[in-house]
Amino acid sequence: MPDEFLFVYGTLRQEFALPVHDLMKQHCRFHDQGSMYGHLYQVDGYPGVIVPPHCRRRVHGELYRIIDEDALFLLLDDYEQCSAKYPKPHEYVREQIDVTTSSGAACKTWTYIYNRPVAGLARIHSGDYVSHMRGCCKVRYNAV
Repeated sequence: MPDEFLFVYGTLRQEFALPVHDLMKQHCRFHDQGSMYGHLYQVDGYPGVIVPPHCRRRVHGELYRIIDEDALFLLLDDYEQCSAKYPKPHEYVREQIDVTTSSGAACKTWTYIYNRPVAGLARIHSGDYVSHMRGCCKVRYNAV
């Protein structure tokens, strides 16, 4: 059976150190940095990515090798509120996408795609939620 991968671009990244990330690491292992084609938006206190046709912008994140797919997706589908417990249409859908690793290799991986309209949401042009949040915190810190 070929390796399965997960790509995370937002609050599930290591930098945020959320408790769900620790739970996630029980079922997968960090593999590499990576990027995908898409547009990143600030949804609320978290980001969402969409994949418009012919998009050439990159969204940056982390790639994980999945160890226990069933346990991982049971956890993350609940976290992303796209499990059967939540009413449809879900805010996110889990899809397979192509990711480019830091070495330039292509990898087919799972990720969560934002499934609502983005009109009125702020676009994160850098495509990197970690650096976006660092900039937000720096602005707030300097303003105090």
